[in-house]
Formats: sequence, C-alpha cells, structure tokens
Amino acid sequence: MFAIGNDELKNLPEANRTAKCKKCGKNHIIKYGHKIEKDGTKTPTKMLGFIKCGKDTFLATINGKLLA
Repeated sequence: MFAIGNDELKNLPEANRTAKCKKCGKNHIIKYGHKIEKDGTKTPTKMLGFIKCGKDTFLATINGKLLA
C-alpha cells in the first residue's frame, strides 16, 4: 500500500520530461498513462508517471509532481 496526502504533494517539485532513477542514478523519460472515457476515447493524464530502467518500472510522479 502507498499513501500520500495533498499537503505532501504541493511541496514536491514539478516534474520535467525526465526523472532520476533510484536504481541506476541516470535520468529516464517519464511516461504517462491515459484516462479511458465512458465512450472509449483515451485522454492523456498526468495522474501517474512512470520511468523504466531495464526490465523494472518505477513510479516517478503523481499529478505532475516529482516524487523525491
């Protein structure tokens, strides 16, 4: 389980295009998901952003805020 409050998010820095990987120390491109609407269309969203390092995937952002 993972929990974070709105007060914690507002104090985090805004995410750029990349995030530093805690596994290898390099910057990786942040990839975001899509919200699927009731009619089946996909709308880009920055609710969750992930980075991929090799075969591993890590949560990097929430609502466009970079996780420390």
